Amino acid sequence: MILLKVKKNLKIRESQSMRKSNYLISLFLIFVPVFGKPSDKSYSVSELTHYLKHLLEEDSILRNVQVSGEVSNLTYHRSGHVYFSLKDRDSQLNCVMFKSYAQLAPRIAAGDKILANGGISVYAPRGNYQLMVRSVRKQGMGDLYQRFLLLKQNLQEEGLFNPAIKRPIPQFPEEIALITSPTGAAVKDMLRTIARRYDRVKVVLYPTVVQGERGVSSIVNSLKLAQESKADVILLARGGGSLEDLWNFNEEAVARAIRKGDIPIICGVGHETDITIADFASDLRASTPTAAAEHAVPEKDAFLYTLDQYELQIQRGLQYFIDFKRQVLDDYEYRLQENLNKNLREKRHALDLLETQLKGLDMTKLLERGYSLTLKDGEIQRSAENIKAGDQIETIFTDGRKKSRVEES
Repeated sequence: MILLKVKKNLKIRESQSMRKSNYLISLFLIFVPVFGKPSDKSYSVSELTHYLKHLLEEDSILRNVQVSGEVSNLTYHRSGHVYFSLKDRDSQLNCVMFKSYAQLAPRIAAGDKILANGGISVYAPRGNYQLMVRSVRKQGMGDLYQRFLLLKQNLQEEGLFNPAIKRPIPQFPEEIALITSPTGAAVKDMLRTIARRYDRVKVVLYPTVVQGERGVSSIVNSLKLAQESKADVILLARGGGSLEDLWNFNEEAVARAIRKGDIPIICGVGHETDITIADFASDLRASTPTAAAEHAVPEKDAFLYTLDQYELQIQRGLQYFIDFKRQVLDDYEYRLQENLNKNLREKRHALDLLETQLKGLDMTKLLERGYSLTLKDGEIQRSAENIKAGDQIETIFTDGRKKSRVEES
């Protein structure tokens, strides 16, 4: 198709060779006086931009040109204008379709392949050239996108995308099954990412055709083999491309193969803006193949740092526990000492009371104060009635004892 388009453009140029020659001569005549010697005159950015804008808008081919490509970066602005890009495998063209034209044009969607008619101009504030679209016509890509939406709706209603059936992704896999093309840049990026982040995992590559007529059967077969392996997680990935290039990942057979088996699947197909049916069916969707590899394994350095932090927290917690228990022991010791001192004070006070009482009962103290004791038959006599005339008594004084006989009572 590219060769045919190139040949077609050459025919147009040949048929207008004389007209084009005259146009180039006129451009030369305009260009030379404007851009003479650099020292003669300088021009502002605006002057140069407007000059280029004038050249593009006055070009007989660029004023009315048809461009085919895939729609991306689509925005239907609230002003009514439509902003998007047309892209192919190698290039991208910014486009704008003003409200007056957009109202008459069919509604387009990202991924549509369209034929846009308009003129090339320059958006002066940014210095970007763009296609001022006046009309669009959908081509074959629109049909593919409709198939995509229809299959997505059917599988979603069936429950194939239900979050409840998603298989959990292991945090520390020991083996990874990698399903991708063995010759693409994606596999190199993924292997390099896995080795950098977590070099303790085993990676088993399942060489797979990811594009073309054999793609679907190859992907389904690789998924079946990987589900029968000892892998902990499966990476299904390929690099970016057009909607046609990625279409194998929009087939129903691939979606159903993803949901078979017990091993979880991470899907990393295309670029960040590419969405496929396989993304919805998988257990985890990654924006790119490299991102899929990052989701599959932990970052070793970050994990080791986390372990160090856990160890530090455990050490701090243990030290806090020890310090707390020491404080509890100190408190028990203090309370025990306080209770002991209190008991000692109470016992000492009781002893003091007993001592006082004993001192009150000490006869020598009474005798020293002038009192005496009278004994009869060795017993203290507390009443005079007990003593009769003729009784032998003994009187105890502070300095000795005296015996006597009672003559009269």
